[in-house]
Amino acid sequence: MFSLAVAAAALVATAPAPLAVSPGRHAVGFKLVERAVPVGLWYPSAGGGAPLQYRHYVALDGALDGYRAFLRGNGVAAEGIEAWLAAPLLARRDARPAPGRFPVVLLAAGMGGAFADQAALAEHLASHGYVVASTPSPVRRGVRMEGDEDVLPMAVAQRDDLEIALAAARGQPGADPRRLGLVGYSFGARPQLLLAARHPQARALVSLDGGIGAQAARGWVDGSGLDRAAVTLPILHVWQDGDPTVTPDFALIESLERAPRTLARVEGLRHLDLPTWGPARASLAALAEPDRDALAARVEACYALARAFLDVHVKGHAGTGPAAVARASRGVVTLRDLPARPR
Repeated sequence: MFSLAVAAAALVATAPAPLAVSPGRHAVGFKLVERAVPVGLWYPSAGGGAPLQYRHYVALDGALDGYRAFLRGNGVAAEGIEAWLAAPLLARRDARPAPGRFPVVLLAAGMGGAFADQAALAEHLASHGYVVASTPSPVRRGVRMEGDEDVLPMAVAQRDDLEIALAAARGQPGADPRRLGLVGYSFGARPQLLLAARHPQARALVSLDGGIGAQAARGWVDGSGLDRAAVTLPILHVWQDGDPTVTPDFALIESLERAPRTLARVEGLRHLDLPTWGPARASLAALAEPDRDALAARVEACYALARAFLDVHVKGHAGTGPAAVARASRGVVTLRDLPARPR
């Protein structure tokens, strides 16, 4: 039986891959595909390949020294920085793909996010039997956002990058893009909503404290041409109400009346718990997180919610949805369902 308490304890404990969150039965491979934008692919592996540390993901942007300076400027001690960069992860670069057919998940980074920021979540999903494709935020290639009027163009740019990622995933051995899930962290939920309207084969959309449920740029989707009545795929929105960086607003989600929607509030969640920074603070003592057990429980809850939702709607597994995670969370997760309105 799934237990968040047991899973969180495993995250805090020393392990061969300390940033791993409840890994599944599959080994994980990673490769970089050079297209019009770089595409990262994580996939179930049959072994081989070079082991990856967190530093290797950071170096994909050619910004290792700049990353160190950024962390120092935000008060992270040198010991913590080096422990994080040296932390091993699950994936091995250019490992052999595992036999079989695996659903595809497109993973959209938050504003300014890079491969390193979503590595822990991508590896988690790949270890549970998904091919995961992602691209860096368009900010990484110079697209700028200076006001609310730039939100829609930025979302369109990221949607188009994710189309490139989907094309790359189609070429991955064992990938089954007919079973497609969409996951977006923070700003990344916005382009995923636009992408869902283009791809009726998409079976689920997971928003991790995403912009589709935030007050910022509330009317961003106006003028996009999005037909809200045509959005019918199940949507999970994981949210928090204790972090001033993101103020919840469910007007857009509530307007998607043809879609079955689940709102999952995670007690104590902070916006930056969701990228790899969250698992790192939960597992590495050198980062001096004051309450690592509580943080680990929050991270485990969010990853478990996303995976359970995808398992039900993309893989077609019964009885493993967010409700089971909420029951096991001992009050960490509270669900609210918004059923689809019949035609």
